[in-house]
Amino acid sequence: MRRLRAALRLTGEPASRGRVLVTLAWAEAERGRVDLGHRLLDEAEPLTPPDGLAVLHAQRAALFNRNGRADRAMPWFDRAVAGLTDPLDLAKALNNRGMLHLDAGRAGPARDDMTRALRLCRRHGLDLGTALLEVNLACLDVVRGDLPAALGAFAASRATYARVVPGRLPTLAVERARALVAAGLFGAADRELALAVEQARAQGQDNTVAEALHVRAEAALLAGRATAAASWAAEARAAFVRRGNPRRAAPAALLGLRATPFSPATAAQARRLAAALRRLGLSEDARVAALTAVRALVRAASAGSTPSGPGLVPPTPAAGRAALRAAERLLARYGRPGRHDRLDTRLLGRLARAELARAAGRPREAGRELAAGMATLHRHRARFGCLDLQTGASAHGHDLAAAGLTAALESGSVAAVHRWSERSRAQALLLSPVRPPDDPALAADLEDLRQTRFALRAAELAGRPAVALRARAGELERRVRESAWSLRGAGGGGGAVATLGAVRAGLGEAALVAYVRHQGELRALVVTRDRAGLARLGEWAAAEEAVLRLRADLDTAAGRALPERLSVAVAEATRRDARALQAAVLDPLAGLIGHRDLVVVPTGVLMTAPWALLPSCAGRPVTVAPSATSWLARHRTGGGPVTLVAGPGNERGADEIGSIAALYPGATVLTADDAGPAATLRALDGAGLAHIAAHGRHEAENALFSALELAGGPVLGYDLQRLDRPPALVVLSSCELGLSEVRPGDESFGMASALLAAGTATVVASVARVADEEARAVMVRFHQALRAGQSAAAALAGAAAGTGFVCLGGS
Repeated sequence: MRRLRAALRLTGEPASRGRVLVTLAWAEAERGRVDLGHRLLDEAEPLTPPDGLAVLHAQRAALFNRNGRADRAMPWFDRAVAGLTDPLDLAKALNNRGMLHLDAGRAGPARDDMTRALRLCRRHGLDLGTALLEVNLACLDVVRGDLPAALGAFAASRATYARVVPGRLPTLAVERARALVAAGLFGAADRELALAVEQARAQGQDNTVAEALHVRAEAALLAGRATAAASWAAEARAAFVRRGNPRRAAPAALLGLRATPFSPATAAQARRLAAALRRLGLSEDARVAALTAVRALVRAASAGSTPSGPGLVPPTPAAGRAALRAAERLLARYGRPGRHDRLDTRLLGRLARAELARAAGRPREAGRELAAGMATLHRHRARFGCLDLQTGASAHGHDLAAAGLTAALESGSVAAVHRWSERSRAQALLLSPVRPPDDPALAADLEDLRQTRFALRAAELAGRPAVALRARAGELERRVRESAWSLRGAGGGGGAVATLGAVRAGLGEAALVAYVRHQGELRALVVTRDRAGLARLGEWAAAEEAVLRLRADLDTAAGRALPERLSVAVAEATRRDARALQAAVLDPLAGLIGHRDLVVVPTGVLMTAPWALLPSCAGRPVTVAPSATSWLARHRTGGGPVTLVAGPGNERGADEIGSIAALYPGATVLTADDAGPAATLRALDGAGLAHIAAHGRHEAENALFSALELAGGPVLGYDLQRLDRPPALVVLSSCELGLSEVRPGDESFGMASALLAAGTATVVASVARVADEEARAVMVRFHQALRAGQSAAAALAGAAAGTGFVCLGGS
């Protein structure tokens, strides 16, 4: 800035002075002084020769755009594009006009302008312009819902930005975070945005800070973190107001309102915001504000009152009906969200219409709206080819699923509860597996990550510093994850679920128990061949605490020579916590399930419960299935070769594999140095049964980086998704890889779920640490029973009572 002002003082030639003023105008606008920028352009205009006016027009358009005056910016951009001849200047103007079209929801003209600008940049070797336009086209992909393409482009652009324009890396991070929010990866988006805010503040990029805070608020709102969302929305709004940008301040105000609990004033505030947003030309945001008002009016109607000025009309049925009529008028005025609206806007539209229909006594219409919303979400999910995004997408359907389940439970219809229980859980496992294409760069990154992790583990065991190795592993994990995000799905329909009749027909003599949470309470749907019923079980918190305590008991006892008094205390705690869990989840169902085999469809942390420790499950075959629909679909037989693998550092692993190998003549046996990652993956591909006695780690931060430790490096969850034909039955005997991150929508995300998603029918693994000697004894008994013709669940029941082993998937 000082140099520009110095140049202004030194130059007397009119054209030169005009060029400096134009540049200075933009610099002042970047500092938030847009009005001063316009005055500088006014001063520059009479000094600018005719062939330079197009540049000035482009700058004036950019300043109008900077403070949210799209209506004033567009004519100036049109004049600039018509008059510019320099390739760089023309590309900039086209790009900026394209972004203006994009903000207004005009995807076609936006793509035309950006594509034309990208061709110019590539033709003239303009690396910076090329990088910026590739990112902006990726932003357009986000709007179109093509998140794999967008995330792939963002990942590819990072290196170019770092080389050509490092100062814009925070801006790139914000745009990438928008895509992550759209994908349902709110935690990843928040981490990206926190760093972007820090970097942008350090560089004085006030507008980027404001945009990052706005997206961070959106991520927090969708993740259910209302307090954080309200705080960041308020910061973003204040920043946009300081910059004189009402087009960005108003949507930030809307985010803040949505993050605030409904009150008598909410409907009126949302209606005023809807009108203001419509005046600003932000039609989708106006629609969201109107939908927020509709939901507030429905709540007011449920209370029998309606907002009126500072207070409420006295609670009467008439007031409630008036609130519903006002809601109907709002829906008619602002229309349905269109196919070009964001996914969350479309789902919010379905939810608001469903709530209104239900309040107005039209339950069937409400059900149709909710089901249509869930089908839209499933089609969105089916566009992804990676489990990370497939499971993350379910977060967008949380409110729809909760509304559907609430209506079903209140109706008392067992069939409706089953239908909504299935619609709202583990939908990612209903998609066709997608094998990533052969990618030499990804293969190299995975191998590099394996070797880095191997070296990191060695350094940790030896007590050597490992800061550089951890940083390298983190960078490689980022690249592997981003590569997976760009994988496209196989497509799919609306997430059809198994009917209650089909489940009953498939159970035989077993009973299925599907657990659901509702307003802090745990309930169960119990299905047998002859009947189906609902039961209330008590507080969810009691069951959740019992699971966590019981797993902690197992971890404390695993493989340790505890003092006798402590050993006795841990054993008593384990028995006590097992009884507490049984009391919370099974005792009230005893009359319904009897002594039948069980298929358990858990919710939340029950996905990682050690069912074999429960007294009533001792010797009882229990299969833990993500959903009834996925359980019915997993009847793949185990025909094919047998693969047995022993990893390093497991004192009993080789003995365990040797004992099991005696039961399977002709099995592929890999031990010691032969049990490396490449050899193991080759042997797993196409196997009917695979047993791996190797230590492993569950990675809570990103479960697909959970690892099996083998000779020369680990096998990761990402590796298993690359198998052409994963084993039908996989046994993981010496680790806690039955654990998983349970995402919204009861989407399980871990090593076991990676195998199930890839096509494995059944996984046997532990949800707690396992002592090597205990694992060996359990697994030999398990395989003896398996060879005798028992199912995996039955074999495990006889072999693993009192342990943390579970049978996941099907049996």
